[in-house]
Amino acid sequence: MPEPQSVAASRAGTDFALWRRRTLIVIGILLLLRLVSLAFNTTELFFDEAQYWFWGKEPAFGYFSKPPLLAWLIGLATALFGNSEFAVRVASPVLHSATAFVIFAIGDRLFDPRTGFWSAVTYATLPAVSLSSTIASTDVPLLFCWSLAILAFLRLERSPTLASGAMLGLAIGAGLLAKYAMAYFFLCAAIYAVAGRRKPAFWQNSAFWLAVAVSAAMIAPNIWWNSQHQFATVSHTGDNIGWDGSLHFRALFEFVGSQFGVFGPILFGMFLVTAFRLITEGMDRSQRLLLCFSLPVLVLILFQAILSKAYANWAATAYVAGTVLVADILFNRIPLWWGRWSLGIHSFVFAVIAVSVAFSRPGELGLPDELSPFARMHGAREIAAAARQHAESSGNWTVLVDNRRLAALMNYYLRDSGLEIRSWRAGPVARDHFELDQAFQDDPADRALLATADTNPAQIVASFARVELLGEVKPAGGVARAVWFYSLSDFRADAQGTQSQ
Repeated sequence: MPEPQSVAASRAGTDFALWRRRTLIVIGILLLLRLVSLAFNTTELFFDEAQYWFWGKEPAFGYFSKPPLLAWLIGLATALFGNSEFAVRVASPVLHSATAFVIFAIGDRLFDPRTGFWSAVTYATLPAVSLSSTIASTDVPLLFCWSLAILAFLRLERSPTLASGAMLGLAIGAGLLAKYAMAYFFLCAAIYAVAGRRKPAFWQNSAFWLAVAVSAAMIAPNIWWNSQHQFATVSHTGDNIGWDGSLHFRALFEFVGSQFGVFGPILFGMFLVTAFRLITEGMDRSQRLLLCFSLPVLVLILFQAILSKAYANWAATAYVAGTVLVADILFNRIPLWWGRWSLGIHSFVFAVIAVSVAFSRPGELGLPDELSPFARMHGAREIAAAARQHAESSGNWTVLVDNRRLAALMNYYLRDSGLEIRSWRAGPVARDHFELDQAFQDDPADRALLATADTNPAQIVASFARVELLGEVKPAGGVARAVWFYSLSDFRADAQGTQSQ
């Protein structure tokens, strides 16, 4: 005899509350461990992170190479907690934890709360998530917005109200402000709209077009900023794509291999097998949605890899829906030992990363520099200390740098020195935000301390009447093999102009 509907609903509610509580406990413990690890993290800021910090000090609708959301988040965090490396990075573990909880909601809505729990735990322990929780990266807010957009999309499908449309639009708009890769969401939605015999009608509802309008309104200020700055961000994105008309099979194999590290060896292998079987054998509506919001992104980046290059994180958005899709297989449809092995591998990676960042300084891990994963995240403090010493001894209070890496790192590590950091613009067009915003030529000083990793900075020294080599520093870390310091005086604008022609 069937149980009364009220009893079944009560049991379902109790089941949901139980798995939601378990999700909050596990995700909360992982977040606490990551925050403790971050507090003991000894890595210096990578130059990209230092650049985002610099942007966060000057709120704007756009920046040279990225949309503004991450810079805003770092600006908020540093306003609350100061300018430490911890403050610059703290948003990453917090947002990843929030993404995991949204993924719980997605798994619950598409399958059941138990699947939601395992989806959330699986995502929170992905190797890429463990790594990116230790740094400031544009992928972190992007993934949070992507997960919110999928959840909002599910709500819009079930109840196409103006509220669900507005929520979807806000999620997509915020994602576009994090990284332009959020635009893949529209591609995935379009593929989902035409996939299968029973086509969803979300695109026929005004709520969906409200979402499009809201997201367009949110990205409009960034487009306006780009229009005022020669579309610098769009141009930079185009340079990253770098199509040259030839095929790059090595880049393709390298990208595919990297995905076993990003998603985990068992999970990525399971994702490929699951995608193949679902396409050839058929799938239900939930599986179709998850496949349509994951596989197209991966295929798109595979094409990018073979046409030019693709970094390992470029397909990151595929693994929000991909995690739920594979978690359903691992924990509901095949022997549980597959899932346990996968979580065991990921837990080991999580522990290694959480502990090793506290011993990241050169020589502490007992690895050669070329094998150390942290080699490029040290050396900036040493260079900054040498720059400050040479500046004070020579009386040059303007520090001139000639590349984006040094510009970002010196702005951060000399932030309290009283020294002014300026960038040398080598040509008529700025190559980065510092050349756009801090170009030496726009407001030249008569004297400057040049810090350069170039063994022959001919164009720069030829623009000054007096040049003196003060010394060099060879940092233990890998941010630069060596940096030379020159005292420059009697700037000659006419000589600089001749050199740059």
